[in-house]
Amino acid sequence: MITAFGEAAFFLVLAVVALPAVVLGLMGRRIKLYGLVATLVMCGLLVADNKRQLVLLAAFLVGEMILMKAHLWFIRKHGNKHVWERRLAVGLSLLPLVLVKLSGIMEFPSLAFIGASYLTFRAVQVILEISDKLIKEMSLLDHLYFLAFFPTLSSGPIDRSRRFLQDAERRYQPGEYAGLVGRGLTCLVGGAFYKFAVAGLIAPRLAELGTGRLETVIYMYLYGADLFFDFAGYSLMAVGASYLFGIRTPHNFRMPFVSESIKEFWNRWHITLSFWLRDYVYTRLLMAMLRRKIFKDKVRAAHVAVMVNMTLMGVWHGSQWYYIAYGAYHGVLLVLNDVWERRSRFHNRHQGKVWYRLLGILVTFHLVLFGFLLFSGRLAN
Repeated sequence: MITAFGEAAFFLVLAVVALPAVVLGLMGRRIKLYGLVATLVMCGLLVADNKRQLVLLAAFLVGEMILMKAHLWFIRKHGNKHVWERRLAVGLSLLPLVLVKLSGIMEFPSLAFIGASYLTFRAVQVILEISDKLIKEMSLLDHLYFLAFFPTLSSGPIDRSRRFLQDAERRYQPGEYAGLVGRGLTCLVGGAFYKFAVAGLIAPRLAELGTGRLETVIYMYLYGADLFFDFAGYSLMAVGASYLFGIRTPHNFRMPFVSESIKEFWNRWHITLSFWLRDYVYTRLLMAMLRRKIFKDKVRAAHVAVMVNMTLMGVWHGSQWYYIAYGAYHGVLLVLNDVWERRSRFHNRHQGKVWYRLLGILVTFHLVLFGFLLFSGRLAN
């Protein structure tokens, strides 16, 4: 068993597996079929020493493919007006992740398997877009390739199926593909530097800090840096590996610590997760509340939807109170951010000025760092 983007053995295997893809791409050939084979091989290697995970991963993939085809058949035959069927399909798609989360907090054997959360995000997106008739056809092999694509299997970024398959079907011109390989290698090197050089230097220092107030403040800064460089490094390497297979996986981070507001921060931090939640949880919940006239005021409905959305994000991270509090904390910050921008005359007068923008960056940075401190669980001790 090897760890994705975590050890030398993985990068050696990646080089061997990616070489035929690079040859195909430089010859102007489609990489898709080989990419699927490489993905299945890599999935097997990533869970080779854990038969339970292998069985659970295979069962998940087969189950989601059957569900996708059944849902597609139903929508074609009966249309998308049957709300009960959509809810059933989404519920069945989410069920494996729910069981994984429950197995972590209840006394029965662990049902966790590699990439359970990120696989579920991709599977649910397909189900919802079939319901919306944005996806009218998808082969089993296309679905399998999208779900299991190995560079993004365990920790994202979270791609979208239509964008992914558009790339997978492409025959790149040799020069264009060579440029993609160059960018991919740059991402791999940059991501490795982030994760192993920077985060690898910071992480040991965290364990050395005591529990005093000053040390907790120092911990907050160091933990924020470690979290960013570790996760951003991983994501960047996943993007780089994807490029080698002709898949232009979206980036997950865009200089989040220069954000001038919490709203902007979530457009720069873990972008594929925040945008997924925005499109498939927040927007749909908001529209449902307005359609049923639960709230007459659209702004109030939006604030409730934000709170639910971010709290669910916290629950997704884990069942411990500090994960849930982290999500709710950011929900409150987003609501306050919106109220401030809507109602503050001070904001309207000064928002374009350099000093105000710099102040916004400073305040946002420290609000974010406190959230990370909460997320770390250190305050629970």
